[in-house]
Amino acid sequence: MTSVFLSLALIIGIGSLLRLTLGEADSATARRIIGLLVLQVLLPALVFRVVVQVQSGEELWRIPLTMLLGTLATLGLAIALFSRIPLAPAEKGALVLASSFGNVTYLGLPVLQGLFPALGLQAAKVAVLCEVTTTPLNLSVGLSTGARYLRASTPAPPGLRAVLAPAWRMAREIGQMPALWALLIGLIWRGSGLAVPALLLQATNLLGQAVSGLMMLSLGLGLRFTALARPGPLLLAAAVKLVLSPVLILVIARLVQLAPPYLEAVVMEGAMPSQLLTVVIAERLGLNGERLALAILISTGASFLTLPLMHRILLG
Repeated sequence: MTSVFLSLALIIGIGSLLRLTLGEADSATARRIIGLLVLQVLLPALVFRVVVQVQSGEELWRIPLTMLLGTLATLGLAIALFSRIPLAPAEKGALVLASSFGNVTYLGLPVLQGLFPALGLQAAKVAVLCEVTTTPLNLSVGLSTGARYLRASTPAPPGLRAVLAPAWRMAREIGQMPALWALLIGLIWRGSGLAVPALLLQATNLLGQAVSGLMMLSLGLGLRFTALARPGPLLLAAAVKLVLSPVLILVIARLVQLAPPYLEAVVMEGAMPSQLLTVVIAERLGLNGERLALAILISTGASFLTLPLMHRILLG
């Protein structure tokens, strides 16, 4: 367990050093290019390979159901906790999002592959199913939740059409996610009974192997250490995401009778730090992006301590 996190921390550290070498502008460009490559090419290749090669059973629907219910439960808990804290609506909405949606691929995938080295494709399947559940949920429920905080701060709430318009735009973006299309194509191909050409399997295998390392490198490129003011709400958001979320997901996973090792893998996905996509949503809505970025930084850094603890406490 320790060696897994040390190896991931080493790659993140290389990314941080690379940012200092390249400078802010070039490191931002490199990170943007890595993100495009991962989202548009590498991750879809991994999704396709996992779907067509890994034998699947009831976990194919139990994993998304567990992640869906667990994320909604965490979101509800975060809304209840932050309702008692006097914060500006733009900051409160941002921290609620940071508390609820996890980094299930950029950090979750390499962590699962490190924890389950003998079950590489099965671990990747869990990350893939969590991703295609969490990201659309964030782009729909997360967006509408963030918009609700902003509407509450305006004296004259906009009409229903104006409220739903951003959600419809995000819904179109969900339909344009390459990973979702790769999932659909893989399911259709598998259902057809046709053999997958060895050349295609080899190509997707090579592309998929690059995902974890590039994700960690990109994470290191994006780390920026700034002065921390008013840490209380930020620490609360991190505690909800890193500690309470895996507890809720463990309870739900047992209720839906998710079997090992998928149960353990999903619980660890629930313990991941805040999802980077929340920054995009915050910027589009006008939430407090600076505080959200700090919350992501704190939860990401703290996760290297809490993930081993949650693994030991919750999973023995």
